[in-house]
Amino acid sequence: MKSSFACAVAIAVFALGSAVFGAQGTTSPYSDPTGDIDAGISTGNGTLDITGMEVTNTATDINFKLTVNGNVSTTDWGKFMIGIATAKTNGTIAGNGWGRPINMAVTPTGAITPIGMNYWIGSWVDGGGGSQLWSYDGAAWTGPGAISSFSFTPGATSDINYSVPLASLGLVPGDSLSFDAYSSGGGATDSAIDSLANPNVSVTSWGETYTSQPLAFSGPGLNSFTTAVPEPSTMAAVGIAGAAVAGRLMRRRSRDA
Repeated sequence: MKSSFACAVAIAVFALGSAVFGAQGTTSPYSDPTGDIDAGISTGNGTLDITGMEVTNTATDINFKLTVNGNVSTTDWGKFMIGIATAKTNGTIAGNGWGRPINMAVTPTGAITPIGMNYWIGSWVDGGGGSQLWSYDGAAWTGPGAISSFSFTPGATSDINYSVPLASLGLVPGDSLSFDAYSSGGGATDSAIDSLANPNVSVTSWGETYTSQPLAFSGPGLNSFTTAVPEPSTMAAVGIAGAAVAGRLMRRRSRDA
């Protein structure tokens, strides 16, 4: 009985995510084919070729692990970005925190007007690397702010890791978000040379405008993710551990008094 109920809940959550976001992918990990960059555009020895992303979360943070098909340490160039639409605040369907020609338009089921991107994570791997968090306040992009952590692991394929507080995105466990990840060059007007949610060539020139939009609305694809809610047993264990620590501290203070 319990397993049947759990299965029904899982199916309902999956269906809700698909209906609301009309996404290319709704469960982690998300994959993208190799070689889907226009022949006339440099791939940076493969570093601009996105192969996939894994998304997880804890009670406090959401974690993105982006994998690219090259050694970012050897090539030492490239920009990698994540566009996010949470629908919690007004987003924009034109532009992003870095002013790149990259847009996002999400039309929830039953809505007339699409919602847009309201958070932008921009990062770079050259010069030691770095990252920024930008948010849209309904009129303009504000930032840059910091994320919890950013790192990259070079190799034949490289992993680029981001950890962002859920609170910084206005989220709590159980909330959903639409997102896409992009690779790009160092120019301020460089577009999405590869898009995680698009299995095909995204642009045919560096400055071409790219828009992430769900397949359900004739777009090239867009991913969604529903953050996991910590199990009650886990939260109870955390509470018990905290109570035990507090008890020891109180006993120690009593002895010292």
